[in-house]
Parts: sequence; C-alpha cells; structure tokens
Amino acid sequence: MKSFVGATLLVPSLLLAHLISGENSPLRILLMRVFARWVEVPLLRLTYEGCAGRLRFLTRFEPLRSLLGITVAYPLSRWGDTGKPMPLDALTEYVKSLQGDVAVGPCRCRIGHRACGHPLETDIVMRTGAGVWLKAFPRQYRVISRQEALAIVEGCADLGMFHMVFMHCMLGGAVNEYVICNCCKDGCVPYIANRTFGQRRFRLMRGDWIARVDEEACAACGECEAVCPFGERRILGGSSFVYDCYGCGLCAAACPQGATRMERRGTV
Repeated sequence: MKSFVGATLLVPSLLLAHLISGENSPLRILLMRVFARWVEVPLLRLTYEGCAGRLRFLTRFEPLRSLLGITVAYPLSRWGDTGKPMPLDALTEYVKSLQGDVAVGPCRCRIGHRACGHPLETDIVMRTGAGVWLKAFPRQYRVISRQEALAIVEGCADLGMFHMVFMHCMLGGAVNEYVICNCCKDGCVPYIANRTFGQRRFRLMRGDWIARVDEEACAACGECEAVCPFGERRILGGSSFVYDCYGCGLCAAACPQGATRMERRGTV
C-alpha cells in the first residue's frame, strides 16, 4: 500500500518539478527574471553583510548561524541557485561549445557589496540566462563573441581567480546552467556563504574534475596549499595531499613542477 501511494505521488511531483525547472520552462524563466531584476543583488548584498560585513554578528554565533543556515542558506543553495567550480582548460572547451548568445555584464556580487577590487565586467551569461539578463539590464549587459568570453576568463585566471558555472532552479535533478562567474575569495558571495555556513548548509556543487598528484614529481613546495580557495590541499611530512577537492584547478595551474593535474572524477 505504501509503495502504491509513493508511486502515485511521485508522478505528479516529477511533473511539477519539470514544469517549474525545465530549461525552457516559462515559469522558470519568469522566476529567473524576477530573481535577476529585483532579488539577486539585494540578496547578495545582504548575504555579504551578514557573513563578512556590518551584520556579521548574525553569523558569528553558532546558534544563530545554524538557524539561518537551515532556514535560508540550505534551501537557497539546494533548490534555488548554486555554483560548480570548473578548471580553466575545461571551461575553455565549455565556452566553445555554447549555443546561442553569450553576454557579459558587471559581477552581481561586486556591484552588490562594492568591497572587492577585482575586475567588474566578468559576469558571463549564456543559455536562458543571456536573454533574461540582456532584457533586464540592457545598458549593463552586451552580447560578446566566444573569443571575447575566453579573453575575460583567461584574464581572470591570470589574476588568480577561479571559475564557477552557476545553476538556477534545481528541482527534480534539473541542471540549468546560466552564468559563468569569475570568482575570488574576498568578493564571491556564494563562496563566502559556503565558507561561513559550511558545505552542509550552503552547498557548492563539487565540480566534474579533481586534482591528482604525481608524488615523484612533487617537491612539496606548498604552492597548491597556498592557492586552494577551499582549503582542500595540505603538505604533510613532505608529501602533498588532496582532500575533498572541489575541482577549481587553481592548484594545478600554480604547481611549478607540474605535479598536479586535473582529471575527470571517476577516472583512475
């Protein structure tokens, strides 16, 4: 009986999830337009202030931080909007494969908090995101070529920034990628929220790539540990260790011996 009830509830639930979160769902696009026009920047500003700014007292004490994590951070990052790190080489191929318009505008995090000195015009929207942000902010966003997008990404990489592809409305297992963000530890609000609330409360998705170390080539210089924004690299006893890698690729790019390489998860 329980199995029958579960099955009867599953079908309408999956149908509803698809209607809301499908890539070209009119309802999802409407939600994205509302998010882009009226919600995104104020939410980013408030989150930054609560995690690193004038309202930091809201997250300084564990009971309050836990409450905000459960009631706000968790549902937002689980079903609303979150990012997935991607190394530069993989992102280059990703950009080349994109269909439709690609546009660039000011980083929503940086115009929200104005507390970061990194380049501003680094918000690369694509797929359904391109149309939404171009329509919402026609004076801020402009269509660019794939070559221009790659130049922005590579320029940010030269500054030590890392890249994340963000997804919107992730109900029913949907993966609706809509923007490439060029992130930094002092300005990326989702990254700061992840560091503040922890991975269990504000989830960033693990990327499709993972760092692997050639122990014979490794000189244990510590460059990988220094650049990892997620604190998942360590030098211990003269050896380099990879813990729960998020897949941003900064350690591989920084390794002077070329001892770290990025491999797809699940490969040997």
